[in-house]
Amino acid sequence: MRLLDIMNFIASLFDGLLSKEVAIALVAAYIGARATSKSTIRAHELATQKSKNDERAVTCNTLRLIKAELTTAWDIYMYEYGKGLLLVPDDSPYIMMLPIGDNPFPIYDSAPPCLANIDPSVSAKIVRIYMRTKGLITMIKLNNVDCQAVYNAGRFATQKLVNKAIADGAAIDEAGARKINDYHIFYVDQEANQLGMGGTANGMKLLTGELEILLNNIKRDIDNLTSET
Repeated sequence: MRLLDIMNFIASLFDGLLSKEVAIALVAAYIGARATSKSTIRAHELATQKSKNDERAVTCNTLRLIKAELTTAWDIYMYEYGKGLLLVPDDSPYIMMLPIGDNPFPIYDSAPPCLANIDPSVSAKIVRIYMRTKGLITMIKLNNVDCQAVYNAGRFATQKLVNKAIADGAAIDEAGARKINDYHIFYVDQEANQLGMGGTANGMKLLTGELEILLNNIKRDIDNLTSET
């Protein structure tokens, strides 16, 4: 049955109450309202779906940036500091400095809202690795301070030795220079042991091993979460 026939039939039901034209107008208005309502609902559904898609895209891009931030930081750390640290015998000081900025993780620091959109077990791993990494950074900075202290002590002790040799009129030849350098290394190492730098090195090695495992797990989780986009 055509729409016009339906409208005429409905209009006949109002015969005697309303004119046919008025009845048809009312029915047409009702049908128009229904159509508008359906269009509004559909538009809302499309807008909601677009919002969800946009939110997922932002979350996936943020996760990719987090992976890049962690991987880059790890590569730099291992190349400039970590490999040497792992070669140090247990309980031995690691007399090596690594400059670190005040804000090494800008991506993560702006990412917490996105972490609420992913599997809680994955977000927990990400939070954990950053917490442990920041703990490692604190230990490195402490080690840096101790390194500077023992370097200064060694420089002062060596200069004192050189000044005495000069005062005694002794010539410092190549062999003498080597002895002074050996003395400097020995003195610095003794000062480092007295400061307990071996314990700091042990702690940094433990954290490095834990972080390597965490990083591999997180990289795999992020790849799984972002593989569909």
